[in-house]
Amino acid sequence: MDQFIKSLRHRRAAVQARIEDEQARPAPDQLRLGALKRLRLRFRDQIEFIERMNRLGETKPIPVVRRRSFRPLPSGKA
Repeated sequence: MDQFIKSLRHRRAAVQARIEDEQARPAPDQLRLGALKRLRLRFRDQIEFIERMNRLGETKPIPVVRRRSFRPLPSGKA
């Protein structure tokens, strides 16, 4: 579990770096900034949830939300 939290923290730091890069641009894209900030908050919430579960000694499986890949429909199907 420690490796998973470490991975989440690393991904959150990468998103933070992208936010800082976007804010440094002369005309930052506000939609992109909003999406990145929501993603950063989602990582923070996941990390806090896992740490809280570990403190309480809970042994329930922790739900992990993963992005689904987009698969286009085969040609000829609507």
